[in-house]
Amino acid sequence: MDLKIIQNIDNLPSISQTIKEYNLSAKKNMSQNYILDLNLTNKITNLSDGIKNNTIIEIGPGPGSLTRSIFLNGAEKVIAIEKDKRFVEALKILNIATNNRLFIENEDALKIDLEYIIKKYNIDNAEIIANLPYSVATKLLLNWMPFPNNITQMTLMFQKEVAERITAKPGSKKYGRLSILIGLMANAKIIMNIPATSFKPIPKVDSAIVQIKPKAEKLMFNKNKLEEITRILFNQRRKQIKSTLAKFGEPLKICEILNIAPTLRPEQVTLEQYKELTILIAKNYP
Repeated sequence: MDLKIIQNIDNLPSISQTIKEYNLSAKKNMSQNYILDLNLTNKITNLSDGIKNNTIIEIGPGPGSLTRSIFLNGAEKVIAIEKDKRFVEALKILNIATNNRLFIENEDALKIDLEYIIKKYNIDNAEIIANLPYSVATKLLLNWMPFPNNITQMTLMFQKEVAERITAKPGSKKYGRLSILIGLMANAKIIMNIPATSFKPIPKVDSAIVQIKPKAEKLMFNKNKLEEITRILFNQRRKQIKSTLAKFGEPLKICEILNIAPTLRPEQVTLEQYKELTILIAKNYP
């Protein structure tokens, strides 16, 4: 990173001052909670091995605390997708400090097409980094599965309970739809826990950073069918699958073909078995 850019960022008003100057009080209906301590955002960005000299797509930068740390960690450029137009002027100051390396998209991340962003900015490789709003975090992550081309990894902050569900293993209480939908397409692990007191305003729950990387081999199966299967099975998670699979055909026959015990409950079925189940049902019971 250019030492001049580091100096420029260090000379910017603090995040607290920026919030006050631009009247950027957090909106509860948009799940806005700010990290004011740059020491913490620096720790978060240091956990990523994909920032230096790379392009970063940041979702919901807000007043820019994490954005500053991304640049301080050596990012070549940052594409910031921010729905709340109040933050645009404050982020423009950071853009000036980084010699126009910050590109601001005043758009809703739920509606924006990442493939469009990748083409627009001629991105070869990029990482997504974000302190995701709790209200849309899960939906955003599922929208990004399977991994878009040219996205090498994601370092994302979630409500801690959601992070534990994403990374849960078969047989555990937290293993469910989210664990399966993500686990079949990516490798995910919790790399840092963050207490609620780190945010302003203080949320009611703790958070966690999850690092997510694409599987080496892209699995070929029907994502929509997988979502349907897991939804039906986990809506009745205490029932054995020989009961809940009836929606898709002959349960005992399905289990026999795949060598799955029909007495299993949904949380006992492995990722590999869910993959095979999805392929079979999509082919024979559309």
